[in-house]
Order: sequence, then structure tokens, then C-alpha cells
Amino acid sequence: MKIALVSPEYYDIAHFGIKRKEIPPFGVLYLAAVIEQKGIDVSLYRVSSEMYSFDLTDYDIVGFSISSSVTYSILKQVREHSQFKDNVLLIAGGIHTTIFPEDVLNDLRVDIACLGEGENTISDIIQAYCERNFSLINGIVYRESTNGEVMYTPARELIEDLDTIPFPARHLLPLEEIVMCDRLSNTNLPVAHILCSRGCPYSCNFCANQEHGIRYRTGENIRKELELLIENYGIKGFCITDDNFIVDKKRIEDICNEITPLKLKWSSLSRVNTVDKELLNKLKRSGCIEIKYGIESGSPRMLELMNKRITIDQIRNTISITHDVGIRIKAFILHGFPGENMESTKETIQLLEELKDKIDRISVFRFVPLPGSPAYNNSRDYNLALPENFEEIFIYNNERKWWGTKDEQEELEQAYQLLESYVRKNWEKF
Repeated sequence: MKIALVSPEYYDIAHFGIKRKEIPPFGVLYLAAVIEQKGIDVSLYRVSSEMYSFDLTDYDIVGFSISSSVTYSILKQVREHSQFKDNVLLIAGGIHTTIFPEDVLNDLRVDIACLGEGENTISDIIQAYCERNFSLINGIVYRESTNGEVMYTPARELIEDLDTIPFPARHLLPLEEIVMCDRLSNTNLPVAHILCSRGCPYSCNFCANQEHGIRYRTGENIRKELELLIENYGIKGFCITDDNFIVDKKRIEDICNEITPLKLKWSSLSRVNTVDKELLNKLKRSGCIEIKYGIESGSPRMLELMNKRITIDQIRNTISITHDVGIRIKAFILHGFPGENMESTKETIQLLEELKDKIDRISVFRFVPLPGSPAYNNSRDYNLALPENFEEIFIYNNERKWWGTKDEQEELEQAYQLLESYVRKNWEKF
């Protein structure tokens, strides 16, 4: 058996107006590792708007990874313009597939749409490949071969022990996508990206996170992966790309104890209401040099509308103690969520002005209704004008206005320009 995994190249924007590759496609890399563990040959195809036609006739199974809705149209191009074996088994997974399985089933003409985590699902699909009986595979949507009826199987349980998942198959990527030298705070250290947990217990109204719980790998398991990255790639640091890493203090302490002897520098994301000075000191001793905080806004009204469940005083306190401990700070600001106006924008600027000597870097994002988020799912409640084409829902540098009257949209644009001008003036590197 031979399997091909098709994954779009996607970009993150860490600076205004600059497009660059940011993190590896962990979804398909974990799937590839599971497949290789079974002794099966697997290939990774990276696709883009310029590269979407492939000869895939050597492969028995082809899987499409739809990591975000903005990549959906690219994968439809791959499906239309590539060549496949006559009896190929076509499957799709990723967050977009989980949210819109029947659309994917119809548009990409795949045999199976996989919902949620895919490591155990891909194992069961491989097992059922010969007989093509998918009814006993949990967590999938498929079309019945006899009458064409769309069938949903029972939901698949989450993998509770993340240590049982093999490390991602990074060797399928070019070296420059494994090791990067301009990603860790203000350093040029060679670093890799890793995932230490899955899920987030919070429910921000702008976030498309589908799992409102959190599961961690053990510190020992993380240390072993880092040791391999040191041995194979010579890394000097790493970036944790979890949605919300610093939540469970006992788990974090276990991880810190394991990784401290490695003497690596590292960074992660966190909320302002999940850290204290004692924990921050432990993070620093283990090598943490930067924490990225989702501040989002300086307006209490906007924080409430976003369901951030944080206060301005918590923002002030956490930024101050993080700075005092000696860990650098990157702040994320989200502008334009429904209800934003000039007044709330000025409140954000006022808070940033108060804290600017303690914030080292900053990223400002415009609100986009991400498929799967509460704002998207309840678009009528937010008076959102959603597009028909998913490609327009692009999270970075999207200037489209999703809500409001003409006057409200004009005020929103003026407010954003004021905020961006302020950030550019006060942060040379952002």
C-alpha cells in the first residue's frame, strides 16, 4: 500500500504586511507518523495556488488535509486537475472537514470525510481498505455505496494519552520548514515548533477552536522529542504553538522540570488569567524567554462581547509581573469585532500606552468570522454578512468589513488606521 497526504501551504503574518511560512502542517505530519509506524509508504504533497496538478496514480489512498477554510478552493483545484488510480480511496480531514463534512464529501467527491482527531481514524481506514466497509469506523461521514445515502458514524473518542501518538514525521518537510532562525523573540537561534497539548477550555466568540477541554503530553514525552530535535537538527530553542499552553499549572511544572536540563530557549502562548509570579519564575528558569498574550482589547465592553473572560486589571497585572520576572512579552490585539468603534479603539490605545514600556512586540489582527467560531455560527446575532466563497475568509490582512452600516464601517476603518499608526510608531519590530 502507498498513501499520499495532500496539504496546502499556508502562511502566517507575524508582522504587518509580511507573508511568511510560520508553522509546519502538524495535522498531516502526525498522520504520516502513524502511517509510517505501520510500515506503509507515505508521501506528502504541498499544494498552492500555483501548484495544484499532480500525478497521484501510484497511491492507493489519498488524503486531503483542509487545515483552514481559506485553503478549500485550492484543494478543489487539486481534485479537479490531478490524476488518481481507478480504485483509489479518497479521504479528507482537518478543521474545515469537521465543520462542513457533507460539503467536502460532495465538492471533493471523496469517499470519507473524517471528523476531529485523525490518528486513530486513519488506522481504522487502512484496516478497512480492502473490504471498503466503513460502517464500523467511528468519527467519519461517508456515502453508502448501494443507495448513495450520506451516513454519519458515532463520534470518535478523543485520544486521552497523547504520549501514545508518535512524533510528527518532520523528515517529510524541507529543512527550512523544520528549523527556522527568525521565530523566537529577538533571537536568531535555530528553533523548531512543537505541540505540547490539544484543546482550550475557553470559548472566545472569535475563535474556531472545536475542543473545549485540554489534554497535555507528559514532560518526559516532550523532552524526548526535543532531544531528537537537538540530535537531528541542532536546535537551540523551540516555539510552542498550542492554542493555549499555560492552563494546568501542575502539568506545566512537570514539563518545566523535564526540559530545564536541555538549556533550550523557548516561547509559548498564554492567557493573562492563568499565570502568577511563582509559575512565571519556573517558566523562566526552564528557558522561557517570551510569552505571547491574547490581550485583544483595552475596552472592558469589547472583552465582554468577545467572551474573553479577562479584565483590564488582569492584563495590567500579568504584563507587569511577566516583565518584572524578565520574560519578554508579545501582545495580540484583535480589532473590529462586532461592537468595535472609535471609543473602544482609543481605550485599547490608552492601555497599550500605559504598558508600552513592558511590551516588547505586538501583532494587530482585524476581526474575521472564522468558520466554526461562535460569531460565525451565530452570524445573525452579530449581523454578519458572510460571503459565499470561503476564500474571502482570510484571517490575515483582510480589510473586508463584516458588519455595520456604512457610517459604522467608515468609523471602524478610521479607528483601525489610528490603532495601526500608533503601533507602528511605538514598536519598531512587531
